[in-house]
Amino acid sequence: MSTKQLSSPVSQVSDEIFQTEIKATKPWKIAYILKTTPKEPYWKDVKEGAEKAAQNFNVDITIINSEKPQTTEFVEDQIILVANLIKAEEIDGIIIGSSDSIRLVPAIEKAINSGIPVIAMDTPLNSDRILTFVGFDNFAGGKSMGEWVVKKLEGKGTVAILDGAPNHDNAIQRRLGFMAGLKTGNMKIIAIESANWEQSKAQKITKKLLKKFDNIDTIIAANDSMALGASQAVENTQYSQIIITGFDGLENGLQAIKQGKITATINQAPKQQARLAIQLMIRHLENGETFPNIILLPNTEVITSENLE
Repeated sequence: MSTKQLSSPVSQVSDEIFQTEIKATKPWKIAYILKTTPKEPYWKDVKEGAEKAAQNFNVDITIINSEKPQTTEFVEDQIILVANLIKAEEIDGIIIGSSDSIRLVPAIEKAINSGIPVIAMDTPLNSDRILTFVGFDNFAGGKSMGEWVVKKLEGKGTVAILDGAPNHDNAIQRRLGFMAGLKTGNMKIIAIESANWEQSKAQKITKKLLKKFDNIDTIIAANDSMALGASQAVENTQYSQIIITGFDGLENGLQAIKQGKITATINQAPKQQARLAIQLMIRHLENGETFPNIILLPNTEVITSENLE
């Protein structure tokens, strides 16, 4: 098994990667495997972005997803899904939001050995055999948010972090980014707990943290759903002044900013990620084009009520 670790910072790729778009000359069949159910806001946006791109670029796309939440158990389902796609011999390419950066690698490399190119999206795969990884610079985004919190608290304060799934590289990069940004000030991190991307779990953890600590200035959540869970926990309590931040920039997070429930989020642009992944797959299938190992969307904008359109 070959491995590839995603670390940040990552060198910038050329603008041509993002600017060039071609239409397919054949109705290529591309399987787009989501990490979880499209009922979750982020993956709903990914699905919509992928479907629109497929229309624009004249390819045949099959969206495959789980009805389960983002748990490590779904990796077994994804392994079976990939095996079935190989067996069917009807797919020209696979784009996958992997539920585990390591455990999926043997199945993915089997697909590549059978002649099916694979692009990882959102969460890296620890393989140098894939065509590329398309994602967002989670470390840079986390760092931007950490720096924003330092500025908001005027350089000093206490912070609790609601982490994503422990085995997801994007969760790790966001946490490392948060901590790097917070180091630009005199910030005390009093807790780091995984809510596994889930709103209800974040609410429970936040309630527990509020009982344990009476001096939390900010709760930094690794996605908007967990930020909303934290917001529900502090609502109608003496801690309603706590600054709560999210990450993703999805409709539920933007609406929460408008309503004053959370203070800030990061624009992760899932629809653009999906579009880029499909375009790169088409360029490879049409022309045999190859790409850098890692392609990250460069934007790490912090969205607040002040710049929300």
